[in-house]
Amino acid sequence: MAEPAAGAADRGTTEAWFRRYAPRPHATARVVCFGPAGGSPAFYRDWARSVPGDVEVLSVVLPGRERRFGEPPPTTMDVLADALAEVLVPWLDRPTVLFGHSMGASVAFEVTRRLEASGGPRPAALVVSGRPSPRRLRECPSPVADYDDDAIVAYLRGLGGTPDELLDDPETRELILPPCRADFQVIGRYAPDPHPRVTTPLHVLVGDRDENAPAWDAPRWGEVATRLAGIHVLPGGHFYLVPGRPAVIAHVLRALREADALVHTTPATPPRLARSERDTRHAGHADSGKEREAVTFAPAYHERRIALTGDALSTAVALSETSADAYVLFENRGAIGWAEGEYGSIVVRAEGTTLSLEGADPVEFSAGGGVLHALDQALAAVRLQGWRAYGWSTFELSYPLHGLPAVPGDAPLAHLVVPGREVRLEDGGALLRTLRPEELDGLEQRVRSAAALGGAVGDTRRVTADIERHDADEYRASVAAAVDEIRAGNLTKVILSRVVPVSSPIDLPATYLEGRRGNDPARSFLLRLGGWETAGFSPEIVARVTGEDRRVVAQPLAGTRALEGDPHADSSRRAELYRDEKEVFEHAVSVRLVAEELEQVCTPGSVTVDDFMSVKERGSVQHLASRLSGSLAPGRTAWEAFGALFPAVTASGIPKAEACELIHRSERDSRGLYSGAVMTVDADGTVDAALVLRSVYRHEGRTWLRAGAGIVAHSSPDRELEETREKLRSVSRFLVPAADAGAEPQPPLSARDEQSAALAR
Repeated sequence: MAEPAAGAADRGTTEAWFRRYAPRPHATARVVCFGPAGGSPAFYRDWARSVPGDVEVLSVVLPGRERRFGEPPPTTMDVLADALAEVLVPWLDRPTVLFGHSMGASVAFEVTRRLEASGGPRPAALVVSGRPSPRRLRECPSPVADYDDDAIVAYLRGLGGTPDELLDDPETRELILPPCRADFQVIGRYAPDPHPRVTTPLHVLVGDRDENAPAWDAPRWGEVATRLAGIHVLPGGHFYLVPGRPAVIAHVLRALREADALVHTTPATPPRLARSERDTRHAGHADSGKEREAVTFAPAYHERRIALTGDALSTAVALSETSADAYVLFENRGAIGWAEGEYGSIVVRAEGTTLSLEGADPVEFSAGGGVLHALDQALAAVRLQGWRAYGWSTFELSYPLHGLPAVPGDAPLAHLVVPGREVRLEDGGALLRTLRPEELDGLEQRVRSAAALGGAVGDTRRVTADIERHDADEYRASVAAAVDEIRAGNLTKVILSRVVPVSSPIDLPATYLEGRRGNDPARSFLLRLGGWETAGFSPEIVARVTGEDRRVVAQPLAGTRALEGDPHADSSRRAELYRDEKEVFEHAVSVRLVAEELEQVCTPGSVTVDDFMSVKERGSVQHLASRLSGSLAPGRTAWEAFGALFPAVTASGIPKAEACELIHRSERDSRGLYSGAVMTVDADGTVDAALVLRSVYRHEGRTWLRAGAGIVAHSSPDRELEETREKLRSVSRFLVPAADAGAEPQPPLSARDEQSAALAR
């Protein structure tokens, strides 16, 4: 930090405006703190002793408080900010951060504007906390200027920053209310102008449960700043900074260090502006003749609808094959969404979620309120009209949801993208969406070319994987050990899986196309995103929540027999499913748990079993299947519904926490995408999450298949091993070799696999 300059000659005349609870005349930097409405300077007393020894904290003393009790308090923002800007100048003789919470954030912001306009010393950084953006303050004016004393007291109780015993004591109330009345006049009559923008680096802090300053509004502070240097969402309500003081002070000190480094670094190129600045358009001229900037509104996709005669599935696959960017193909029974590029990305880790939007600094959302709550907050902050996000979550997302220790390492638990380009294919047409209108022509040409390629896969060879023997003995042993734990009463059901490597290079898009033609999945997907590549044919969904009617649907499948194409044999096995005690029990307990999970988040009495224990055919297997639904309760979110159902009971077990813990102990590797979810999320709150099973995976140079079986007390290790083989055939018979892969000799197919391959052809 910079060395302190000599003290200003008139500093002594400004002492009344500031409290220095721990004076440090030789400090090399300062933090000046502006308090909430009705607050006293003592609100920041503990800050003075919590910062390093080379930093001094000044707490602002407004007229009508403490030693200035006899002075009339200001009742307008202009009068207050003008006075503070004047008295603050002598204290800006070293790097200084202005920090304001609630009303204090608006005061600090207006003081910064005035200091910048004066041409004299200015703060090194500005940190605003717990305050709606200026645009939101204009859109939703505060009514507090008209509150009587009872309404003021009720408002203070609601915020939670003033102890009830103080508000209940008549004498104390008489001390609290006068400054509150004045401050409520200031903020109730305050309608911030969006101009001029502050050039001081601006940092925004909010609590994730603060209804007064919602996290989704925080990025809109960028509309009044040329450098939105950071947004941080911390756990708590409006006064989150009281219990969270260490974290808040750490953010303030980081802002101070970053600003000091910026001052002492001469950039080779001008600093990058936040997206809200770069997207600004001039709307007209003020009376002075100077151009006046318009408020930035959320961008939107440019759309074009075209007719297509080609096959939608092969068109989407051809787009994927020719893409050099990240992409996700997500298919729901013939309706296909294809996304490419990353206008925005949302990366979820156990400690929080990072939102990165094109041209703007990343925003961090703390997981203090829950990992999915942080994800929900990040999506709410996406400033783009009509967006749809595509992405995945790993099985390990279940660990923080169920209170289990995080898996070592920093691997993301989920990764979603808001695409730069999107194509939606259905009913003989395509909807094209781009963020730049000049890209529509090029995207249309790509789609038409992809449709003209047709759906043929030229190579009739197949890569084989040793689904019969690989790790068979180890899997039998793990099943036997799990049965022992179940019979000991430690849990009711667990799904254990086995990994089968694919040693030869494969063409993933061609494998997806062939596999989709040979399967009848609930959802299918093909993606290259966040280091993962996968093609899959999901037999069931984890959850679907519709934003319009808030309906939650789950479709558990449990109970399995082979499906080989022989009508008589398949019918016999279907009848066997209904007679098998183990299969029926496994399905029934799974349905019971799903119903209980839905009841946690749905309106009481709305959960129904719409279809119980019918049979669904899914490629090489047939399953006992049920469908349950319910109405999402008021105040509940789609992510709470997803979290209640994740991981799917049919890929984890009962109880889920104990099952996940046993899976972690029994399986050699982390599951990653296997038994996680591939999903789409819409701006209206719709979430469609497919269970990741019946897939081929590629990650960090490896390619593999994976399948599991549901284990209960009646399970047989040999039968569960055979069930994994039956499921693996849904994918293994469709592995198309990569174009440059040599025709290496492959191990012979088993009789069962040879029959399956012939049926697939």
